[in-house]
Amino acid sequence: MKTPMSAASTSAKNSGCKLTIQICFYFHPIGPILRESDKKGEPKDAMKEFTLPKTGGSARINILDGADLPDVMALQEATRAALPADKKRFILPQGTAYFQNLLTRLTGMMIGIRAEGKLVAQLALMGPLTLREAIAMQAITHNDVPFHHAALNDSVIVIKSMASHPEWRGNDLAKNMVSFAMEMPLAQVSDHVFAQISVGNKRSWDVFARQKFGIVAAAYDPDDRLPRFIFQKPSFGFDFAPTIIADEADPLGDFQAIIALTQREGLVGVYDESSTEKLSFMRSREALNLMPVIARVHARR
Repeated sequence: MKTPMSAASTSAKNSGCKLTIQICFYFHPIGPILRESDKKGEPKDAMKEFTLPKTGGSARINILDGADLPDVMALQEATRAALPADKKRFILPQGTAYFQNLLTRLTGMMIGIRAEGKLVAQLALMGPLTLREAIAMQAITHNDVPFHHAALNDSVIVIKSMASHPEWRGNDLAKNMVSFAMEMPLAQVSDHVFAQISVGNKRSWDVFARQKFGIVAAAYDPDDRLPRFIFQKPSFGFDFAPTIIADEADPLGDFQAIIALTQREGLVGVYDESSTEKLSFMRSREALNLMPVIARVHARR
């Protein structure tokens, strides 16, 4: 992996000074996540039809509700059952109450794809939450990672519990669901959308990378110790500085370096120009603009 020293790092080294940036999070009890006014933005009959590229049949994406609970639970079980033992953690098991709260719009919402009368794919949109609330609830990740590209009071949505029936894979189900989810008013009015995905689940995180999400953190899950990426998409996208700080990074082989690049350096990972099997890491202009302000605050102290 190529990692040329950034201009910011060179300046700090030559000046002989050492800056320590410390971020403290203070949490407080929170009330209901989804308020009544938020629910009105999502029409019950919102839907989209498309042709399945593999089978040639038609499919429909729409918002799910409480009546879909049996199908949602059955799809989760069928998806997990089809995975080999070492990949079952790609679909974290969730109980009835978790899905019921989403389907009744208490903690977010769910969308699904039906084909031939069957629910063949689904995902959850949790929120809206402030980033502070999402961290306190561990809604994005169970890891203690810094969020360099969002403020604590920013509004966030978290995409979770994405599943596709094994018999219907190869029909761009995840691609169409994520695209539809990003068009929902719930996502459109939020400041950021997040998702956490196992690094080994390339099929899933490829969808987010192609939707212009960036890798903003990497960590080993505290429960199963598997490597995971945290993806983020700001409402107006990332505004990258033109210089690539590191490129040709292998998602698994360079995972330890990616942890440092995203958590310590605050870089954002995107597909490398040469291959979708490699990653490049860049600085967002917003992060560059914040760094001098933080430095001045600590210098005065």
